[in-house]
Amino acid sequence: MIILPFVSETRTYTAVRIPFFLLLLAQSASSLAAPNAEPIRVSYTEQDRTYGFAFTPPAGKDWKAEKWGSGNASVDWNAGSTDNSKKIEAYMTRPDVPITPLSGYIENIKRKLEQSHSSSPLVTLDSLQVSGYPADKRCVRIHLRLQLREPAADGQRQWAEQYTLSCGSLHYGDVGYELRYFHRYVDANRDLQLEAKANQVLASMVIEEPSPTR
Repeated sequence: MIILPFVSETRTYTAVRIPFFLLLLAQSASSLAAPNAEPIRVSYTEQDRTYGFAFTPPAGKDWKAEKWGSGNASVDWNAGSTDNSKKIEAYMTRPDVPITPLSGYIENIKRKLEQSHSSSPLVTLDSLQVSGYPADKRCVRIHLRLQLREPAADGQRQWAEQYTLSCGSLHYGDVGYELRYFHRYVDANRDLQLEAKANQVLASMVIEEPSPTR
């Protein structure tokens, strides 16, 4: 799901976020903290109820935030680069399967992502892990790494890698939340701390939804 420079980032595991977009080291863990970054919120209101979530992006002037509507937001680093760029996306979804049982939710995501990339002329599926997220039983954690079939101009391999939290509601079956951290890069620009950086952003996710009526 995106535009150059990210390739084949698909929200295929949700019912209403299925567009297929072609977008196509030395920091310590403590230095990844973002004390000066302000939380970003996405939400939508339906039948006088507001659903949404907040997350904290990385600090620094090189990260550029953009919102379109109330239910979508993105934060970009080095946007436009085809060999080293990052993007964080936050958006509301309508899951096509319930979050419980979690095993069914996980299998649905895995199946759709595998099907989406199994015959792609643009990328090959290098790695896919989908698992429960102990910090929040409403969410699953996804790690997806794609290799572009076309090498860079200098012959290096090109990659599109992402970490995602895909969450549902335990009370409202048609409400979902997703937060994704992408990196598009060539071999020389692989970020060995990508997972730690992504985890910090994903861990800042706070879901906000109304209490169910009895």
